[in-house]
Amino acid sequence: MFVQHVTEVECGLADVEKNIDLVRGSMGDWADIAYREGERLRARVGPNQKLARAVDLKIGVAEIHASGLVYPIQWTAADATVLFPELNAELILTKNGPHRTVLTLKGNYQPPLGALGRLADRAGLGRVAEATVRDWMSRLADALSSAPSPP
Repeated sequence: MFVQHVTEVECGLADVEKNIDLVRGSMGDWADIAYREGERLRARVGPNQKLARAVDLKIGVAEIHASGLVYPIQWTAADATVLFPELNAELILTKNGPHRTVLTLKGNYQPPLGALGRLADRAGLGRVAEATVRDWMSRLADALSSAPSPP
């Protein structure tokens, strides 16, 4: 299943790239918070499943593409991995003028539990993935906007 979220920060691309290194350690914590908030939503719209206690977030090295700087991202539940999808995504930073940067997260995930999981995803649990990504991107944008300007 495909998930995408786009937001913009009032910070130039070079500064955003440097600020990502400053906030990189916090990104996993935001993923954990976003995932837990998403799981609370899942509990309301789907079967009552155990909440994930932690999320492993791997952020790779940025590569320069025609679309901008692209960071590969992998996001998995640290426990109960059979019950929760793994997100494989790209965080794309695109210059939008000298003092603005567009942040785009594009990714794919496979709902767990095969055909039953895909059906549940279409019935409403896909909104959990969207809400989780939206929350994480909001936290990232806030942190990048408030990070001290690199020298």
